[in-house]
Amino acid sequence: MTHLLIIPELLENIFSFLVKDKTLYPALFVNRLWYYCSAPILWRRIEFSIEDNQQRRWGKNTSGPLYWQFKKFKRVMCEKIKSHYCSKIIYLKLAGLKISDALLIAILRSCPDINFLILDRSDGFSNIPIMKIAKYCLKLLHLSLDACKAITDKCIFKIARSCPNLKYISLASLYRDSNIYSESVIEIARSCLNLVYLNLNGQPFINNESICIIARSCVNLQHLDLSFNDIITDEAICAIATGCPDMRSYFLEECKQITNKSIKKIAQLNQNLQKLILTSCYGITNDAVCNIVRSCPNIQNLSFQYIHITDKTIYEIAYHCSNLSVLNVKKCPFISDKSIYFLLSKKPTLDIDW
Repeated sequence: MTHLLIIPELLENIFSFLVKDKTLYPALFVNRLWYYCSAPILWRRIEFSIEDNQQRRWGKNTSGPLYWQFKKFKRVMCEKIKSHYCSKIIYLKLAGLKISDALLIAILRSCPDINFLILDRSDGFSNIPIMKIAKYCLKLLHLSLDACKAITDKCIFKIARSCPNLKYISLASLYRDSNIYSESVIEIARSCLNLVYLNLNGQPFINNESICIIARSCVNLQHLDLSFNDIITDEAICAIATGCPDMRSYFLEECKQITNKSIKKIAQLNQNLQKLILTSCYGITNDAVCNIVRSCPNIQNLSFQYIHITDKTIYEIAYHCSNLSVLNVKKCPFISDKSIYFLLSKKPTLDIDW
């Protein structure tokens, strides 16, 4: 006979699957013991997300389930005496929502164990609660503030210094209207030595110096996004390729000053490369791309949209990239249908856009 004291432990192990399979939620209401054992698990991961601007009409729709769920969550977080479950939150995603300063500060103050914080595209708050992240979220590992207009250099300085264990930082700007400058990236490099992922997509003021310091300090870096940056040159990319040998992905869309020199350095030193996005990098030619194709056997995703490569690259891909699953060669005027059909005959499952 199972000992009564073991039952909660067994139920907790069973209900750990609730995080992955929400169809099991109705099982919680079978009896109070089941609910009691599962509640801490459910509170570990809190997620409210509106994925695009059209869905933001939800804000005026008071009849939808998401509206009422979020309203209940706000009420719990703003109560003077909070549920002890609040402290169980490890993963918090509030994306595409309107959030007040008071609510965000209350959440951060109540959840000291947050490891993952995602506020992508949310607004309604100032930089004040963003700076509170540095005070309340000392265990933070993953921070995503994409398209958050409230972030400033001062915010990033404080967070980087207080959260040195950060491995994932995403600060993408949708409209290149960011208040983030190179000084923030330099502070990240000095403080967050375990950094693995850095997204600076749409940040036009990030310069070579700051990226070179990242290369020297964050040697475990694997993913870098510098898309839509007009001032980054080969100096920065070559420094990353040299200083961070385990790089897995580069996103360099519309980095128009990047030339073959960077791509050849990546091919030479980053042989674990899996993803390379070079859309609208007009200085890249067959010569460098073929180096990547021959030198990086793990490559899975390539984008050469708008680049003046030729059939030579396509044939090289057909013979060398055994793990390739996604290829974008749209608007490449010197690629013929013949080479594409040959590639597809070799790789019939390839997802190709041309």
